[in-house]
Amino acid sequence: MILEDDGGLFASGPNNDGQLGVGDQFSRRVFCPPQGSSLWRSVEAGPRATFAIKTDGTLWSCGSTSLGLLGLGDLSSVNGRSFSQVGTDNDWAEVSIGERHGIGRKSTGSLWVWGYSLSGQLGLGSANANQSAPFRLGTDSDWLKADAGISHNLAIKTDGSLWAWGLNSSGQLGIAATGNRNTPVRVGLLTGWVKISAGDTHSLAIRSNGTLWVWGGNAEGKLGIGSNTSSNAPVQVGSGTDWSEVTAGNFHSLAIKTDGSLWAWGSNSFGQLGLGDTLNRPVPVRVGTSSDWQSIHAGIQHSAAVSTSGEAWLWGANSTGQLGMPPGDRLVPALASVTGAPDVAVSTFIDPTGDWQLIVSGQKTFALASTTEGSPTSADFTIFNHGSSPLEIDGFPTTAGFAVSLAAPVTLVPGASIVLPVILDATLAGPLTGSLTVGSNDPDEAEFQVGLTGTVLSYGTDFDSDGLNDAAEFKLATMGFRWGSPDPVLLETLRREGHRAGLVSEIQLRNQNSGSPLFKRDEVTRKSSFRLRLEKSTTMSDFIGATVSGSSIDADGRLLIPQPREGTKSFFRFAVEPPIPTP
Repeated sequence: MILEDDGGLFASGPNNDGQLGVGDQFSRRVFCPPQGSSLWRSVEAGPRATFAIKTDGTLWSCGSTSLGLLGLGDLSSVNGRSFSQVGTDNDWAEVSIGERHGIGRKSTGSLWVWGYSLSGQLGLGSANANQSAPFRLGTDSDWLKADAGISHNLAIKTDGSLWAWGLNSSGQLGIAATGNRNTPVRVGLLTGWVKISAGDTHSLAIRSNGTLWVWGGNAEGKLGIGSNTSSNAPVQVGSGTDWSEVTAGNFHSLAIKTDGSLWAWGSNSFGQLGLGDTLNRPVPVRVGTSSDWQSIHAGIQHSAAVSTSGEAWLWGANSTGQLGMPPGDRLVPALASVTGAPDVAVSTFIDPTGDWQLIVSGQKTFALASTTEGSPTSADFTIFNHGSSPLEIDGFPTTAGFAVSLAAPVTLVPGASIVLPVILDATLAGPLTGSLTVGSNDPDEAEFQVGLTGTVLSYGTDFDSDGLNDAAEFKLATMGFRWGSPDPVLLETLRREGHRAGLVSEIQLRNQNSGSPLFKRDEVTRKSSFRLRLEKSTTMSDFIGATVSGSSIDADGRLLIPQPREGTKSFFRFAVEPPIPTP
C-alpha cells in the first residue's frame, strides 16, 4: 500500500482475501486505487487484511473476515473486498495489524483490540477471548504507541515504559521467560522507549538515547547481534546511539540512523535487504549510500522505504506483484510508481476465491475437454484489465489446433473484462498442444502467453485393441456405458453394435427391459439380438422414424445411407425398438 501526501491510496500485490480493497480477489501487479478511495491519513497492510484511517479519524478495513479480523462485528465467511468502516468512532490515532488480530489506539490514549486470541494476543486475560469488533483493553488511557506482530504485541506508555503480550514461544515478549501472556506485561524496568516494531517471532525497539535493542527468535540472524542465538530479553545491537527508526519483517529487519542512512540485516533470500545479492546478514549492513531516508517498512519477504523527497522505494520478493513492478525480484531499492498503467490477466474463472486461480503468463497450461473427430469443443477464458489505465488488445493469435471466436482490437477500461472462447480443432485427430497469445499495451506483458492442450479421439484407431474405436469408446463412456460390465452379452453387443446405436445409454437399455432379459436369445444358434429402429433428423433434435430408399449394407456390416449432393443433409441414429421416450 502506498499513501500519497494528498491522501490518495494505492494498492498492489496478492489479493486472495480481498486485502487490496479493489472490489475483487484478483492480485494486482501495478498500483491501483482501492474502491471508494477518499482522503486517507495512515494505512497498515497485514498478511490477510488492510486497515486505514481517514483524515476525519474514522477507521476502515478490508480483507479476510475470518475470526473477526476486520473488526466489523461479524464472523462472515465472505471476504471484505472493499473498505468498510469499523464502527462509528472518529477518534482513531493509529492502527496495527497482525496475521489474525488488530490493535488500535485512540486519541484519548486508550487501546482497543479485536480478532483472534488463541495465543493471548488480544490481552484480555483469556487465550480464547476472540472479539469480532474493537474491544477496549483495560481502562488505562496513557498508551503512546502500539504495534502488532504476527501473534504478539508491543506497546509504550507515556512514561516511556515498554509492555508486551501474546505469543512468546521464542521469547519475543522480552520478559526474560517463555510462555504466552494473556494480559500486558511490562518488559524490564527501563524507561525511555520511543520506537517499537513487532515482527514474526522477534521484536525491535529504540530508546530515547538512540540505542537499538532486539529480542526473540533469531533465525537467519534477524536480531542483528552477529549470531543466530535467540534471546528472551532485550539485547543491545552494537554500541551506537544514533538509531532513529526501526521495522521488523518476518525474518529480516531494517533501521534508519539519525544521519538518514538505511541499514538492514537478517534473511536475504529474495533480496529483501536491498544489498544487491541474496546472502543473509547477521549484523546491520548499510543499504547503498543515500542519506535521505525518512521512513521504512519490512514486509514478509520484501521491504519499502520513503525518502525525504517523498519518493517510495521497494525491493525484495515480487512473485505476486507486491512491488507493483514488472515480474522479478529486486535486489536493490527500485523507485515505485503509481502512474496509471494497464495490466492484462487471463483466467478461466470469472470470480475466483483466490488469486492462485489466475494465470501467470507462460506458467499455466489449460486442457480443453477431450472430444471426437468432427465435434469441436471449447473453453471460455476471461481477459481482465487489472490496471489503472485502458488496456488495448490488438489480437488473440493461437497455434495450430486451436482457434478463437472474438474479433480484435478490443479496449478494456480499468476493472473491465471480456470473455474469449477458445476452440479445439476437431478435424485434427490425436493429442494437440499449442498456445494462446493476448497481444496488448501492457508494459510488462505485451504478449501474454497461455499454454493449451486437448485431445481429439479418432474413429480410425483402437488404442486398447478391444474391438471398439477410441472415438466410439469415448462417446459411449459419456452416456454411461461401463467397460467393466459383468454382463458379457451387453459388452459384446456394445462392441459389435453399440457404436452404431450411438445415442442410447446403458441405463436406458436396462430400464426399458427391466424384469426381462435384455437381449432375445435364439436357443438354437445361442446368439442374442435386439431390434433397432432407424431415425433421422436435420437438426440433431426431434428425431423421427426414417424410411430410407437406396440404403445398403456392406461387407463389414455397415449401413450405407445416401445423402443428397446439394441441399439439407440428415443426421441418423438407431433407437431401441420399441422406441425409448428419451433416447
